[in-house]
Amino acid sequence: MAQIPECPETLKKIQHHLKIASEHDSKDPVISYWCRLYALQTALTLDKSSKDAKIFLVSLMDWLEKQKNNLKDNDMITNETAAQAHIENYAVKLFNFADGMDRQANYNKNIVKLFFTAGLLMDVLSVFGDVSEEITNTQKYAKWKATYIHNCMKNGETPTPGPPVTESGQIGFNFPNQSEDIQQPTINPVPVTPTPHTYEDYSPSTPNEYQKISNMSTISPTEIQPTISERPVVLRDGIQLSPSQITKAQKYCKFAASALTYDDVSESIANLQKALKLLTTGEDS
Repeated sequence: MAQIPECPETLKKIQHHLKIASEHDSKDPVISYWCRLYALQTALTLDKSSKDAKIFLVSLMDWLEKQKNNLKDNDMITNETAAQAHIENYAVKLFNFADGMDRQANYNKNIVKLFFTAGLLMDVLSVFGDVSEEITNTQKYAKWKATYIHNCMKNGETPTPGPPVTESGQIGFNFPNQSEDIQQPTINPVPVTPTPHTYEDYSPSTPNEYQKISNMSTISPTEIQPTISERPVVLRDGIQLSPSQITKAQKYCKFAASALTYDDVSESIANLQKALKLLTTGEDS
């Protein structure tokens, strides 16, 4: 278990990410490492001058350095693409499990935990750069749903399954302030096969909490993205692939490898098929 002081009040905003990290210290050190790195980067934008914050931040930096050295042979620590795939795949699994419970009107503390954890893990993906619109919308929906179900249960009300529908029949809602007081019960979710979920953009984009850390090269994630020629690759039949398409195909392959970590063969096959389709036709599923 990480020997890190209690999170000071000025850094309360990162306490949930730290809780997720501590819950994964033994069962998934990769999740634990990146959650704490995200927490550190966020904390540095909140308070890095008070005495309590300095003590906490130095301790957190020390833990990250030691853990990075301990896991130096782990591809999901040293390679951002592999790490991103692992965290995204895990977050999507939690979200889909919660979404399935929601649509079956199976409401308990676990569903709040699942939605909330999925949304928080999607926060962590910003460590690796820009987050896709699909993930951003799913993240906002997961956090809203966790808050909504939590408040319904707290007030003795029955939640409405699925996303809300406006009077015009369109899916959408205004996001309430995310509750900082949602309690996270300890659970061990059963892995399920992710299925695609596409939600409309429910609210205006919110500012990205992640900011690059200056003078923190030993802590910040290493930029190990493959270098790709700016010239398009010409395939047979005149099909061309842009550098971004090649990068997307590489990510699908990483997602496939990550899925196998959970023995999720069907998800691995699905991602490999997406990569193959993109590389052979230029079309993204």
